Amino acid sequence: MDEGKTTNAVSGWDRSAAISRSREKLESVVRWLAWFDYSDRSTIAAMLGVDADGQRAFFKRLEDSGFLLVDRAPGIDRKIYSLGEAGFDYALMLAPELNLKRRRRLPSWVSMIHSFSVQAAIIKRMPDIQILRPEKTLKHLRTVRLPDAILTMKDGTSVALEVELNHKSSPRVYNIFLSHLKNIRGGHYDKVLYLFPNEGLCNLYLEKYNQPMWPIYRPLAGTTRLVQDKDRSFTASPVHESNLMQFQVEVMYTL
Repeated sequence: MDEGKTTNAVSGWDRSAAISRSREKLESVVRWLAWFDYSDRSTIAAMLGVDADGQRAFFKRLEDSGFLLVDRAPGIDRKIYSLGEAGFDYALMLAPELNLKRRRRLPSWVSMIHSFSVQAAIIKRMPDIQILRPEKTLKHLRTVRLPDAILTMKDGTSVALEVELNHKSSPRVYNIFLSHLKNIRGGHYDKVLYLFPNEGLCNLYLEKYNQPMWPIYRPLAGTTRLVQDKDRSFTASPVHESNLMQFQVEVMYTL
């Protein structure tokens, strides 16, 4: 084969491969933001498995083309990405089941950090994940409580991911524990993985979890308030023995 033709063929294949890879990255970014609403460059780069500094041109093209919208948030010294007009329209094609709504303003600082932490926890486990279902994809499930994500691992285990950054009241914690057990019995997942940013917060949850008897709380009619059922409680020893809930400290998202 003529050397010049060979060179052109290889060059053409390289361009075709590069275009295909660029399209794959675009789809991954749009789908990720459809799932989580907001992210940043380092998180998205980690999700793609690339170096953020080596992707400046790629992100610049996404910003300039309208696929990404850039915001700034107090206390977060980096660009916050969400779907721009072109990105939103593309997301409607890629994930019509999400019933996406346009976001007009940034969420609270706490909500954003929680979302980024969930994303970081998922990315850390990506090599072992077979199927990823973030919370927004779970709305159709008839579950008592939706976790932050359901991860189906390559070993077949289905894990509900719960990222906790703040302490909740005892009624809420116990109510959530029991809700997860109902979901497990309903076959929605096999176990729950709780992640915490520090030992102190983890220990507060573990202290409640390790109690032999859990109080049962029910919503007060017409309110969001939970009141204890004085006539009933839950024997937690079978849960402790089956290891259905795991509690772990992990560095997730850092400012």
